[in-house]
Amino acid sequence: MTDPMAALNSLQQAIDNRLVVFQRCKVHRDLQVLLDEPAPGKRRFTYANISNGKVMAIAMFAVADHVSGIPCFQLGYAVLESMRNSGLGAATVRRSIEEISNGFKATPIKRFYIEAIVGVSNIPSNKLAAKMLSSTPEECTDAFSGQPALQYLRLIE
Repeated sequence: MTDPMAALNSLQQAIDNRLVVFQRCKVHRDLQVLLDEPAPGKRRFTYANISNGKVMAIAMFAVADHVSGIPCFQLGYAVLESMRNSGLGAATVRRSIEEISNGFKATPIKRFYIEAIVGVSNIPSNKLAAKMLSSTPEECTDAFSGQPALQYLRLIE
């Protein structure tokens, strides 16, 4: 299973080495956003809560396959271990959804899905996904790891 914590750590290294430049978000000025393309044609929006140069939490939205003809973004999130159980993860995910929704208002994308695939054994992540995306996930198998997972899907309009 893809581990968003690895992305948080990698992002911290990129910040430390001045390899990335974030933009301040428009709705939530304490969040910052980075748009990149980690693979050809695979755009990703990374929203980060950064304090004194330290990445505290991230929410990443990667372009995924359409769902019923509607654009879909795969959501991944991570929180610095010392900041877990503080509500920061839920706040970062909620505010990043508000930011990406606001950003799409000026585009032809008027509605889109957000999907999270979470390993069955990752209780904290499942709680967050159930709270932010859907209380009725579908059982599935993670395409990367082959492990049992839950798919959370939410339509944003």
